[in-house]
Amino acid sequence: MLVGGIAWRCELGDPVLEAPAELAIGRAPRTVSIGVTDGRAGLREVTALVKQGDAAKPLPAAQYPGSLLRGGSVAGPVQLELALDPRGLGLKEGDAVLEVTARDWSWAGWLGGNRSVASLPLRVDLAPPRVAVETGLSYAARGGTGAVAYSLSEPVVRDGVDVAGAFFPGFPYPGTASGPDAPRAGRRVALFAIARDAAANPKIQVVAEDAAGNKSAAAWPLVFQERRFSDERIDLPARFLEQKVPDLAGEVGVAGSDPVAVFQEINKRIRAENEARVREIVAQTASAPLWRGPFVQWANSEVTSLFAEHRTYFVGEKQVSEAVHYGYDLATLAGAEVSASNAGRVIFAGPLGIYGNCAVLDHGLGLASLYAHLASIAVGEGEDVAKGQALGRSGATGLAGGDHLHFAILVGGTYVEPKEWWDPKWVREKVESQLGPTEPTPPKP
Repeated sequence: MLVGGIAWRCELGDPVLEAPAELAIGRAPRTVSIGVTDGRAGLREVTALVKQGDAAKPLPAAQYPGSLLRGGSVAGPVQLELALDPRGLGLKEGDAVLEVTARDWSWAGWLGGNRSVASLPLRVDLAPPRVAVETGLSYAARGGTGAVAYSLSEPVVRDGVDVAGAFFPGFPYPGTASGPDAPRAGRRVALFAIARDAAANPKIQVVAEDAAGNKSAAAWPLVFQERRFSDERIDLPARFLEQKVPDLAGEVGVAGSDPVAVFQEINKRIRAENEARVREIVAQTASAPLWRGPFVQWANSEVTSLFAEHRTYFVGEKQVSEAVHYGYDLATLAGAEVSASNAGRVIFAGPLGIYGNCAVLDHGLGLASLYAHLASIAVGEGEDVAKGQALGRSGATGLAGGDHLHFAILVGGTYVEPKEWWDPKWVREKVESQLGPTEPTPPKP
């Protein structure tokens, strides 16, 4: 019995180490997470060494409580965070090895315990990626869109434009390799937006980060154009509060007998939830342009509300709510056919809270258009549509007081001024000059 017990205490199985297959480290310190488990004898110690050439530098060890008699009290899984500081470890550019050893409280190995060793290839990359901006002097306004072309010296894991902390991803330059498996290197382009509420004189630069965590940034001569947006007073009619608000409340799950309080919840909480959903939807985007030339305004429509106006809602002389209107309200004949403002792919078609029946098109490179308050929808998700193709008919669904189309354009999840995209000259000079023409070249006579 004693012999069997000793044998059992000696043969409890090795600790299990879970770690990345390979690692990369750059100039800045970074943390590597290692998973360790020993469900029988219990964990005793985890040590780590960084080896490069003939040098071996130990990292702080992790000790776990226990005894040879009773075993350990920590079985795991334990996530061990190893701090790797290339400067402190004296690492040089090139290959290294991170060796992690785990021991348990078994009696194996002359009471030294079972042990497991993981040798992880460690690539030391101390050179940040080089970013070369190809775009020259350019202009971008608050609430507007910009485009930039640039090149990267090596593959990276993240690149794009940073606008005062808001990130807009880069994509392969049109005509180069694209798709999820294409390397993020070589020539790249990015569309970016300057949000209505961005900081004054926002810092705008192209950024890139490689697999080792090295980061680079590069600016270019860009003139920021300030802009003011209008303030509008909206008086809520009794009919709207008594009919439209209760109907929409039932659709979006807002309860209450006071129509003003219900409107306030819809205009604040439901609006915020809907906007979060819109950002999720437009995150689906093609890595190449799907649109062709300038966008077109809804045929025969008149603008009844402007982009990014601040709306204050009143009942009588009492202010009850406020919101920013991120789009254009366009009106023509009731029930008129609504068409795609440009070629794209349908990424959403259905009810969307305050927007009612809604269609959203992806145009590639993070560019999307939204069509709201439709009476009916004539397209389905995943369908490719041409410029001018019917999407549905106008209506007053959602939080709409009458038949109209709410039209919006987003870049990277940020609403932008649609009027820019309706302007052929602006599209040609500000966007196509960086991406190359999106309109097919006409045949020679």
